[in-house]
Amino acid sequence: MLTLREAAFVHSIEYSSDSNHYCRQNMTEESLDSSGSVDLARAMDVPDIYDCISTMLTQEQYYLCCDYLNIGQKQAAHHSMQFDRCDPVDELCRAKMTEWCFHVVDCTNLKRETVSIAMGYLDRFLCSSSLRAEQARRDRKEYQLAAMTALYIAVKIYEPLEMDAGLVSRLSRGLHSAEEITTLEHEMLVALSWRMCDPSPHQICNYLLELLPDQALDVKPTLYDFCHFQTELATGDYAYVPLRRSIVAVASVLNALEGINKEDMFFDHRMGFIDAVSRAVDYDICSPLVNAVRIRLLESFAKSSGCELPQAGLMPVTDSKPAASNDAMSSSMRGEDYEVCLDGLKYDECVESPVCVKEMSISLENGNMSWDHEHNSI
Repeated sequence: MLTLREAAFVHSIEYSSDSNHYCRQNMTEESLDSSGSVDLARAMDVPDIYDCISTMLTQEQYYLCCDYLNIGQKQAAHHSMQFDRCDPVDELCRAKMTEWCFHVVDCTNLKRETVSIAMGYLDRFLCSSSLRAEQARRDRKEYQLAAMTALYIAVKIYEPLEMDAGLVSRLSRGLHSAEEITTLEHEMLVALSWRMCDPSPHQICNYLLELLPDQALDVKPTLYDFCHFQTELATGDYAYVPLRRSIVAVASVLNALEGINKEDMFFDHRMGFIDAVSRAVDYDICSPLVNAVRIRLLESFAKSSGCELPQAGLMPVTDSKPAASNDAMSSSMRGEDYEVCLDGLKYDECVESPVCVKEMSISLENGNMSWDHEHNSI
């Protein structure tokens, strides 16, 4: 039987384009020099970049999610008698667990992108037909265990060091044992068919930014910052779960490009980059759906940072949020039988989930990890 890393490697090279194998490299890491600043030199040849993006767009079709929270609500009456607990999760539970995961990786010097990957595992697991997935949708304690396990798996695959299951158990303050975590790890991998290399919005953004013209490479660090901040905000927003990851990436890139001052990037360079992005993807980057995602990301940006991301006006978003058309919501751009409503979540909601972890401070002194606040009660 393959080990976790061996299975991940097999899937990482499973899909290939006509001329190049899909290389699951992190463009951010390759584009950073030893000081941590962005290397302005292009990491790959342009044809290879297009090949990689094309293969990522093909691969993401195998990793689409459904609107599992609303599906779970419709099935609540039918399944409520199967489990001892019936406390279904909601969008706020997911947002709280995302915040908790970001807090953990920040305190342990892990990559923030790992949280996006972990939440992708969690979402796809909850979309599966696994009995444990159904239980996690109906039981907030089980959902918390699934979220922690997803982070545990993502760290194991994408980080240079492995997070011990005992440490994850201590993070839960003993609510979940190491054995429960490793048991659910195997069940989650089986439910996901060992497909653990789905391209994240963060990774797709990195490849799209490699298409910048050589004359505009000076703005590359700023574009990286703007794009990655938006993809991190999208990680905790359930509204994006049923969408293709590339749509979030393209919307982030267009917003970031609009945030560059006109004096810092000439008009023809902007239009050349927009044309390159448009040719790299298989849908209209000016579609109502992409526009709606851009609006929501800009609102999240303003609320989280306290200031609005300026827009130069060359690729503006429309003032109103249009209803998604049938074409925009075609099966090639969404999960099956799901209609996206990007107005469904309110940014000013602050009700705390009874299980998901509050913002806490982790102390790593002497190798011990402790909380400054008590874990929420169930």
